[in-house]
Amino acid sequence: MQTLKLALFFMTFISLNACHTSSSISKDEKPKAALEEDIPEAIDKIVKTTEKNICNPNWLGSPVWQTFLSEVQSPEMTALNAEKFAYAFNRKAKALPFTHFYLIPTQVNRAKKVKKAPFELKEINPTTAQLTIRSFAADAAGMSKLIAKIQAATYQNLVIDLRGNHGGTLDAAVILGQFLTHESIDAGVYISRKWYEKNADYPTQLDIKKFPFLTDMSYHGFGKTLAKEEAFRMVLPAHQRPTFQGKIVVLTDRMTASTCEPVVDLLQKIKRATIVGEKTAGAMLSGRFFKISPSLKLFLPVADYITGDGKKIDKIGVTPDVIVAPEEALAYALEHVF
Repeated sequence: MQTLKLALFFMTFISLNACHTSSSISKDEKPKAALEEDIPEAIDKIVKTTEKNICNPNWLGSPVWQTFLSEVQSPEMTALNAEKFAYAFNRKAKALPFTHFYLIPTQVNRAKKVKKAPFELKEINPTTAQLTIRSFAADAAGMSKLIAKIQAATYQNLVIDLRGNHGGTLDAAVILGQFLTHESIDAGVYISRKWYEKNADYPTQLDIKKFPFLTDMSYHGFGKTLAKEEAFRMVLPAHQRPTFQGKIVVLTDRMTASTCEPVVDLLQKIKRATIVGEKTAGAMLSGRFFKISPSLKLFLPVADYITGDGKKIDKIGVTPDVIVAPEEALAYALEHVF
C-alpha cells in the first residue's frame, strides 16, 4: 500500500463449473473417478493442514469451528465426490469467523472464458477518466503505462472502479498508491502464526510501533518476511514523484475484496477520495494454497491483517462515504462529486 500501501496480496477467487462424464467406461470417466476419492481421508488432511498452518490457531477453538467440522464430517458430506464436497465445504466455510478458506477441485472441466485485461483506462469526457481495475494482478508495467496516459492527458477527475475486484498481489497496487499521494501512509500490519503462538489478542499500538517494516514488497519478499517475523508493518515512504492532483472517486461493491480493501480504507481515511457504492467484502487476510489430494487444493489464511491504527477489516469490510447500488455508483459520482 501506501503511499498507499496496498496491501494484501495474493487473493484468488475461482468460479467452478460442473463436470459431466459419460456413464460408459472410457477415458472420460478417469477425472470423475479421481474426484470420487476418500473424502474422510481428505477431511483429515484438511484439518491437520489447517491446524499446522493457519495464522491464528485460536480461531480453531471457537464453537463455530467445531460446528463447521461436525457438518463437514457428516455422512451426507463424506458421501459426496470431490467436486460436490468442495462446493458444499465452501458454502459452510462462509459462516466461519475468518475468510480466505476454501477448496478448489483440481480435476473439474471448466469452460474456457475470454479474460478481460486486469486494467482498463477509458475517457468519460475531456476532464474525467475511468480506471477500471478488475484484479490487482502482478502487472506493474501495465499499471505504469496507464498511469502515464492519465498524466499525459492532464485529467481533472479520476474514477477508480474496484467493483468486482477480488484482490490480487502487491506490485500494481503499490504503483497506483504512489500515483495517488506523495505522502507516507501506514498501510497496516501483517501478523504471522508466530505472534499468535505467544499471544491471544491483536497487537496493541505499543506493539505495532516495535514491529519491523517490510522492505521488499514483492510477492517473494512478503513471504520471506512472513516466515521470519511475528508481525511486520507495511509503510511506504513519502516521495516527490508526480502524483494525480485532481478529484478521485472509488467505486466499490460487495465483491471488492482483499488487496482492494486497505486501499479503499486508506484513501477514505486520508480524505484523498470519495468512496461510492456498497460496503466492501470484508475479506482481508493473506493466504496460500496447500495440496490436499490429487483432486483438491485448500486455500487458507497464513497472515492476519489489521490497519495501522489497529482496525480489523476481515469479516467487517469498509463502508463507503456514499451508499448506492453498485450499478448506480458511476452515475452518482459524475453527477454529485465531480
